[in-house]
Amino acid sequence: MQKWLLTIIIAILPVITACSKTNTEVSVPEEETGKKTEIKFLQLNLWVECTKVEHAPEYLIEQIATLQPDIATFCELYKGPQDDPVMPKLMQGLKDKGLIYYDARIDGRAVISKYPIKETERINKWMFKAILDVNGKRVAVYPAHSEYRYYTCYYPRGYNDGSVNWDKLLAPITDVNKILAVCEESDRIESAQAFINNAAKELEQGALVFFAGDLNEPSYLDWQADTKDLFDHRGCIVNWGTSKLLVQRGYKDAYRVIHPDPVKCPGFTFPADNKSVIPENLSWAPEADERERIDFVYYYPNKNLQIKSAQIVGPTGSIVRGQRIEEQTKDPIIPPVNNQWPSDHKGVLITFYIKE
Repeated sequence: MQKWLLTIIIAILPVITACSKTNTEVSVPEEETGKKTEIKFLQLNLWVECTKVEHAPEYLIEQIATLQPDIATFCELYKGPQDDPVMPKLMQGLKDKGLIYYDARIDGRAVISKYPIKETERINKWMFKAILDVNGKRVAVYPAHSEYRYYTCYYPRGYNDGSVNWDKLLAPITDVNKILAVCEESDRIESAQAFINNAAKELEQGALVFFAGDLNEPSYLDWQADTKDLFDHRGCIVNWGTSKLLVQRGYKDAYRVIHPDPVKCPGFTFPADNKSVIPENLSWAPEADERERIDFVYYYPNKNLQIKSAQIVGPTGSIVRGQRIEEQTKDPIIPPVNNQWPSDHKGVLITFYIKE
């Protein structure tokens, strides 16, 4: 009996010892140690400056007040100071709720930040740069909105690219060389190169760099062999130039870092099923599956930067063949506050950690 009891005690002793360890004795991976600042980064297209949905400015204020991103980039801001622009409304609405943000806008793009904006610089007509001071770290944010025409991801779907019109074609175009050649007339690649050139100077200074916006062009990561027979791609494998260039130059597509499978998590941001708008006003290719991920947050890897999560913000449904559908994907979607949404796009919310 005593021998049997001794055997049991010896067997369970390691378990007792392990369970009795204090938290201070638990080994923590090196990348998890040290003080970190959480940064929630939102990108959202405001659909002609919140003019297409009734009460859109109020909806935007509620969304931002609820999400409370640390940094947010916006595009499709077309109003002048005399035209009742939405950004002052947003800033005042947030202030009324006790939320203080800094903001900057150049042309049709804007950024708001909980951290001071130290300087801005216009890069070209498609983007600008804002320098933020995040607890002493230099952070360069480039809000962007690319040319919307030459949108040749519509070719396989049987629609024109917008350079002349958006009419239905006689037949889908699946010639990948033509798809890319016409797409490149948009100057989106040249614009991305201008960003890369400017950001290189920031990287030399040790800055953290983020590039975010509606790029009006898919990612090549979403148009490979695994999706060639989905979403009306009609067998096309397309290495879209803007995303290819950014990735080749070392930039990371934040949503795809966390959700690498474009079948399970396509991450569609357009066209969103805005319940306040009839489907025909949300769709540009009403007889096709035009769903696409065209809103992005890119970042340059840095030892002081970690990515924690990536989510879609907005309606849980999309528009497919002119009809409202509920998405059945694995994408994590944060639904609108009170089911009220200001845009025809969904937003992208990326959470980062910055080591101090």
